[in-house]
Amino acid sequence: MAVSIGIEYATSAWRTCLVEDDMVLECRSFDEVTVLEHYLQQTCGCYPEMSIGLAAPYETRLSLVSRESLETSPLPAFLATLSSLSHRVFVLPSLRYLPTVPPYRLLMRPRLGLADMLCVVALLLYHMRRQDAGWSELNFCCLELRETSYRLTVLRNGQIVDGYGEWVALDGPADQMEQALLEQLTRDLAATLALHQLEDVVLLSRAAPERKERVLEYFEDRYQFFLFPHSETEPAGFEVARGAALLAHGLSWSGLTLEVAQRLFATTAHAYGLNQHGQG
Repeated sequence: MAVSIGIEYATSAWRTCLVEDDMVLECRSFDEVTVLEHYLQQTCGCYPEMSIGLAAPYETRLSLVSRESLETSPLPAFLATLSSLSHRVFVLPSLRYLPTVPPYRLLMRPRLGLADMLCVVALLLYHMRRQDAGWSELNFCCLELRETSYRLTVLRNGQIVDGYGEWVALDGPADQMEQALLEQLTRDLAATLALHQLEDVVLLSRAAPERKERVLEYFEDRYQFFLFPHSETEPAGFEVARGAALLAHGLSWSGLTLEVAQRLFATTAHAYGLNQHGQG
């Protein structure tokens, strides 16, 4: 039984997704980290061989939690709790530490995207590969839209090659903030798609339905938009936690999740010394 759990760690809200093989068992949200820790202790007690994937809100490399990593982590107490529950706790990397991102792009902007965007992309690739899409077909821009902000991530052949940290509109009247978002998004999409010679955009909307529809209508004559796929067992809002669980599963066992992890990290999981159960 291959069980994994993904954790989206935020400053005021935390989400988890518990998965057994390909089946989502449970998605939970928490308002206090102490409640989250209590839930993890109970859950790991039921599944002692659990693999844990953490999407943390800071710049970090891919790592397997150890005593050494606890000494340098911004979340030492939380990681210490996780390491007491499982010996397979993976801190997932931010985009700047992916080997598929050219080094010179690290000089172009302070942030390319944190681990939560990596998890969103991992889930997206997983769904596309289940639909038999070839890696060479997976060339697009992933847009995460919020009410007054957005993030962009660029993929070529199913690998992340570029990313834009979150753009946020300054405070102002609601109609002007919407105009600012649309104009800035127009600039960024035009430049990004032209630079990378792409035509397709996959939209994950966390905005109100009205905002999403206005954005789709605004760009309908310019680009080909596709909506982020969801299965019936994956509630909206848990994409990061689900993707973290998927990557933790791939770094511990075999199957399609391992294939996705290998593609995103541009190597075999064994090269990181992470995959301990190659046959799953």
